[in-house]
Amino acid sequence: MILPPGASAAVAGPGPLRTPDLTAIRDPWLVSAPASALPDRAQPSLPGTNAVIVPLATPKPAATPRTQTSSGATGSSSHSISGSASWYCRAGSSPCTSGYPDGGGFDAYAAAGPRLRAAIGSSWRGKIVSVDGIRVKLIDWCQCFQGQSNEKLLDLYYDVFARVGFSVTIRW
Repeated sequence: MILPPGASAAVAGPGPLRTPDLTAIRDPWLVSAPASALPDRAQPSLPGTNAVIVPLATPKPAATPRTQTSSGATGSSSHSISGSASWYCRAGSSPCTSGYPDGGGFDAYAAAGPRLRAAIGSSWRGKIVSVDGIRVKLIDWCQCFQGQSNEKLLDLYYDVFARVGFSVTIRW
């Protein structure tokens, strides 16, 4: 080992040394005075906050959905109901109805809530309805918060819900 000029090699002592008393250099802000001895803190007034509202556009179809009547002519749907929707099937996030997986394409399926089932009648299962202009097949049922203020008309597969949002009009 090469030492710089004037330096000497360190020599090990005969045993451990006592830890020096560091009281004089401890952090002075760790010791605090009683609260009654402290001056009052400033209470600045801040300006009120303003809500930031960001509108989100929900795509709605321009054309009125058309259905075929028993005579073969086309016309406007004769029945409709409006209300709230939710979603329940998205690959990797939530379960889907057995036999109807969320595939790679656009899956337009839904579970009908109590109000929608009552409005359509007993033939609701398998029925194709128009949800804001998108053809959706009713393949299942949902409890959808029946009788509560947040009751939903139907639970949509995520593909449809992502296009129509929470507030929907259903025609059949």
